[in-house]
Amino acid sequence: MMATSPLLLRPLLLRTQQHIISNQRKLFHTTRNTQKSAASPFRDRLKDLRQNGTPELIFGGLVLAVVGIDYYLQQRNDRQRNEMIHRFEQEVKQDEAISRKEESELINKNGGVDMKTQFQCYVRRVPKQFDGHKCLTNLKVGDIVNVLQEGVGPDNKYNLCSIERSPALPVAADEKRIISIGWFPCSCLEKIQ
Repeated sequence: MMATSPLLLRPLLLRTQQHIISNQRKLFHTTRNTQKSAASPFRDRLKDLRQNGTPELIFGGLVLAVVGIDYYLQQRNDRQRNEMIHRFEQEVKQDEAISRKEESELINKNGGVDMKTQFQCYVRRVPKQFDGHKCLTNLKVGDIVNVLQEGVGPDNKYNLCSIERSPALPVAADEKRIISIGWFPCSCLEKIQ
């Protein structure tokens, strides 16, 4: 055998040691990666999903779903509100028709004879917002009204009053007189003594 000098063996020994260390590192990383992938395939899957934009798609889908649900709920509320307003308008129209019918019956019954005037009042002031269908409207301060019934309406704060109006256009003598009937606030009337 050949005699080898320690100087020649030293580089060979260093290369062998480096090769062994490198193989050990590769083996360690390989086993670590295989343990890591075996232990957490969910993390690897999540990493893949993050790279292809799935979270952004899910977030966008959720935003679209929330906007769609909100739009649907707003449309439903608008539809319910419109139905309620329509129902109230119908009830008001029915109430107006009943009031007009009662008023015309009261006026036409025996030519208005059944309308007994309890007393007369003159209008001290006219409320600014007084325009309901049961209200006596188009009055001026100083007009004289006939009180047919006291204490009507909400909290008995109104009087049922009538006023005879002259027709706007000249009419024949045989035409009926124009009488308006409605509620008027007691606080705006002053009794004539």
